[in-house]
Parts: sequence; C-alpha cells; structure tokens
Amino acid sequence: MKVGIITFTDGRERCWQGQRDDCFRFQGGIADWLTAQGHKVVPAQEIVWNWQTAREEALRMGDCDAVIFNFAVWSYPDFSAQSANLIDCPICFVGNINPAAPGWVAFFACAGMMDELGRNFGRVLGDLSDPLVAGDLKRWLADNEPDKRRRGEAAAAALKGQRYGEFDGPSMGMYTGHIDQSQWMEQFGVQVFHRSNLTLYWKMLQVAPERVEAGLAWLKDVCAEIQFDGEGLTDGLDGTLARQVRLYLAIKDLCREEGIDFMGLTGQLDWTEWDQGCIMDIPEAILNDNADWEDEVKPVTVCATECDSNAALTMQLLHLITKTPVLFADLRHYHADLDIYDLVNSGQHAPWLSHRSANYRDNWKDIRLMPASTFYFRGGGASVQFYADAEPTVTYARVTRKAGLYRCHIFTGSWVDYGFERNEELGNLTSYTWPHIWAKFDVPMRAFGKTFSANHLHAAIGNVVGELYAACEALGIEPIILGE
Repeated sequence: MKVGIITFTDGRERCWQGQRDDCFRFQGGIADWLTAQGHKVVPAQEIVWNWQTAREEALRMGDCDAVIFNFAVWSYPDFSAQSANLIDCPICFVGNINPAAPGWVAFFACAGMMDELGRNFGRVLGDLSDPLVAGDLKRWLADNEPDKRRRGEAAAAALKGQRYGEFDGPSMGMYTGHIDQSQWMEQFGVQVFHRSNLTLYWKMLQVAPERVEAGLAWLKDVCAEIQFDGEGLTDGLDGTLARQVRLYLAIKDLCREEGIDFMGLTGQLDWTEWDQGCIMDIPEAILNDNADWEDEVKPVTVCATECDSNAALTMQLLHLITKTPVLFADLRHYHADLDIYDLVNSGQHAPWLSHRSANYRDNWKDIRLMPASTFYFRGGGASVQFYADAEPTVTYARVTRKAGLYRCHIFTGSWVDYGFERNEELGNLTSYTWPHIWAKFDVPMRAFGKTFSANHLHAAIGNVVGELYAACEALGIEPIILGE
C-alpha cells in the first residue's frame, strides 16, 4: 500500500519551531515501521502548524491508499479537520508515547473533531515497538487495503436497484426488524415489495403436484434421514413436508415473477399457528442455500425469518461481498465453560454451512429433517438439523438502527466442531432439532453483552471486515468494529 503520514503541531510559530525536529523524529519512526512492513511511504515534507501547511500536506497525499495522522505533541484540531476535508482515502490516527508533550490530548481532541464531522477513522494509541500496538495498525491497514475497499464499495453499489420482498412484517414485537421503506429507497436505493402471507398461500395453490413430488424425492435422496412421525411431520403429497416444499416453490416462483433479490418471511406466528400452515424451515433453508432439485446452478436468495428486514440487509451485504450463503442465527446460549455460543435458528441455516463444499450432496449428506417442536410450531413440518464444520475465521455482523440512524456492528471469530457425540450432548441442552454452530467471538462475552443490540446475528466465512466496513461507509451506515 501507498501510505501517507501527516504530523500535526501547535499553531504558534514559536511552538512549531521548537517542536519541529521532535515531530519529524516521531514521523520518521512510523515511516521506518511502514517501510519494514513493505509499504511505500509518502511522508509530510513539513509539520502542519497553520492553514497553509494543512492544505499543502493534505494535497500531497492525493494518490495514497491510506493516510496516518500522527500526534506526538499538542496540535490544533482545526488543522486536522482542514487536512481531513481534502483527503478521500481512509485515515488512521496514531498517538505516540511522548510524556514530555500533550500529544494524547491532541489525539483525543481530534478524534472528537472527526466524530463531529461524521468522518470514519481508525485509532492506534501507543508505541509501535509494542506488538499489541503494531498489531492494531497492521489490522487497520489490512482492513483498508484498496482491493478490499473496492469489493465492499462494489457490494454497496450492487445493492442499489435491488428489490426486497417483505412478506407481512416483523413478528412477535421485534423492533429491530422494523424498517422505513422510504428510508431504504433514499439511503440504499432498495425498493421494498410488500405482500401479505395470503399471497404466498394463493401461490401455493398454483404449484403443480409433480414439482412437489420431485422435491420430496430429492429431499429423501440427499438428506441423511427424514424422521416422519405420522403426526407433526407426515409423508405424501398431502403431508406437512409436502406443504413446506409447496410453499418453497410458491416463494421461488413469486421471486422470479417480481424480480425479488432478497426477502423477509414472517413465519411465526401466521404460518406456524395455523392448522393448515407449517413451519418455514424447509423454505428458508433452501432459499438461503445454493442447491435445489430444479436449478442446475441455483442462486442464493437471502431470506430472513420473522421478517427481520435489517437481518436481511446485513445478510445481503455479506452475500454480495462473498457470493456464498450467509448465516442467520439466534444468540441462543453461551457455554461459559467452553467460551462458545450456540448459534441456532430453526430453518435459517443454509445446508451449505454444514460442510461448505462445492458439491451440494456433501453439504446435505448429514442433514436430518426432524419433526418440528409442537410447543412453538403447531402447524407442523420438518426442522432442518445439522452441526457445522469448524472454521478458523468468520466475520460476524448485524445492521441495526439507533434513533433512526443505521449502524453495523462487525467483529471476527471462529467455529468449533467437537465431533458428533459431543455435538449431540451440547445440542440436547438447547433446541436439539435445530442446526447448531459452536461459535467463538473475538470479543469478550461481557463486553459483547453490553454492546450488541439484536437477538439475531449473521456471519460469512473468512475475514471480510474491510469489505463490509467500506460497504457500510458507502451506504451511510456507521461501521462499529467490536473487539479492537
């Protein structure tokens, strides 16, 4: 990367003159560190001490991929504001260890200035000889690598012009799923197509029986087992599994007819409390997956249960970045002895997440369709049960609103696999018939509990923090990185 450095000082000429050499010494230390990391450095030619140097040094950074604002002594925040206003690339503040001068005072004063301006920026506080401090700057540079930013900005651009299918609305009083349709069009360029569940039922009646039969045969072929019990989960064209298959096909047809790119489905309570309804698990799982019995190459149609529209927005952004299925999960339970979270949701885990294979049969081979719990889901049908393979790096995210303004919490972690027997033991402690992911977060549990503001969490495979950060910036969503 091509990284610029601008160092700021006091606006009084005598102070600038008296601290100039010391400032250049600190700037040189950062330049040497960056060079050792393989970056091309563009250092400021003069220490910024007035409006003219603030402007000249900012313009000198015009072709940089990132710029470091360096604070080693007291400096006037308005100089940093003027420089920031002329710089389009990402900015990171570095506050040096220099007890002889109030550099940290400048660091925090200028941080407040950037917040006042609504400008996102990074923060690294300390000496780069400290591995923890150096690690913070390495991560920030990696997250703001130009190709990552381009991929994130492309995902944001791809969202514009898409259509979101809102089928009824958030269920059971969940405010975090509510949206303003006009705000989505104005801020994201997304058209919200709203229909009721009655539309889906009407479409179900038009699905040809042979398509349903093909779906039943496919599920029996690819799944490890289907536990028909003759009550909640029944076989045949009039059975509850067929009802779920028929509903999936109705939704699929409507999406194609109306050009729906991603969606939210109410599920509870309309479908699950009705004796002619069913649990949404099969439709949701297959919509979020990349395989079915009709398409040789099936596109992922991001679907959020309980019509959690902000969940769907989070998932669609992650999908546009990764091109793979994305996790939708409840924050179901935290096992303190293992430091893991049990991430479950009855139908929302795409079977692809089980093994992440290019061959859909590998992903579906351990899927068990189990009778849905009648305690919550009187309509009957199958729940989709599996345990996900381990994964060393995943990116978690969730878009929410605070007082009408969008923000996105972002952090990393991993997935653990304990083997089938231990997985079964842990699975039986919560909702056994649902899919389970044993998740580790790179954020302490107590800190997470004091910060996170939704019951639903989403994840994509790999580290796409930089891409998602850039996408959020492009969409006017405040990105909040947890664990740093």
